[in-house]
Amino acid sequence: MVSLLFIVLFMGISGLIHGDTVSNKLAPLLMGLVLVAVYFMSRQLGIQLFRMLIPFVIIGSVISTILTFANPNQLTGGLITNGCASAGFLIFGTLANQGKWQWLLCLVAIVGIFFVGTLEAVFILSVLGAVIIIRKDFHKRLLVISFVLVFVLLLCSFMGYMDPLYNTNPNIATLSGIISGGTPLNTATMDALTTGRWTINMNAIRDIQFLGHGFTLNVEKTTAHNIPLIIIDQIGVIAALAWLFVTLYCLIKTKWKYMWIAILAMSVFDHYLWTQFLPWWFVLAGVSLTSNIKSDLIFRKEDVVC
Repeated sequence: MVSLLFIVLFMGISGLIHGDTVSNKLAPLLMGLVLVAVYFMSRQLGIQLFRMLIPFVIIGSVISTILTFANPNQLTGGLITNGCASAGFLIFGTLANQGKWQWLLCLVAIVGIFFVGTLEAVFILSVLGAVIIIRKDFHKRLLVISFVLVFVLLLCSFMGYMDPLYNTNPNIATLSGIISGGTPLNTATMDALTTGRWTINMNAIRDIQFLGHGFTLNVEKTTAHNIPLIIIDQIGVIAALAWLFVTLYCLIKTKWKYMWIAILAMSVFDHYLWTQFLPWWFVLAGVSLTSNIKSDLIFRKEDVVC
């Protein structure tokens, strides 16, 4: 709780320093206080708060699928047009909803994420896949999901939908070139790999100020695409350390291993956990620190508290 208050404190300080009007000076502090209220609310309401995300995960997956088949020659970005945030939402909503039926939501979400077609989603799912192997979270349900994913991949290959999604996706094509050795590793390549985020992040690193440049939820072309970095850029080093402390503490001390590992993976290449999804990070902290789930294993464990 103290670490959360540090984040709110430095939000308030950033407003006082950088705000040009009375309302702008107070707005970051008031936003921080709302987030603290959200945290305490989530401690009381618990895991049921996440149930509202289930229909949106299903709708988001259906929309991603429909948009891909309706626009076969372009990346659509899914439910919220920003492909990275769209895939992140599907992953967050799926992992947050513990229960014996969670694997079915995984089945729906994995299809939607496939049709979003982003390198960031591939990275997050690769991390989670490695964790599944390490934790030996195996069950025949996992085979069902794998079979469906392979079927979708083969179907899209046969119909020619793999080109815009993956084969000619600029990020993935650049990564393939780097791995094969055909593409040199330099600043231009890193920008192509990260859609310009490498230069944006490097500029933010070069201009670090101890108390940041001011809190905002707005997304600009210069917004850093890394969570610790965007927090440093906006409200300072101490707040970023507090965010990392809370995230790592919840990963180690709570049963929500998959969820917090996904949070760390989502934080590497994008900002939506600090912009669009910021309240949900506070909700997750409150729920995971107070919930009574026995395990968050998705496929092998069957006695999860619903």
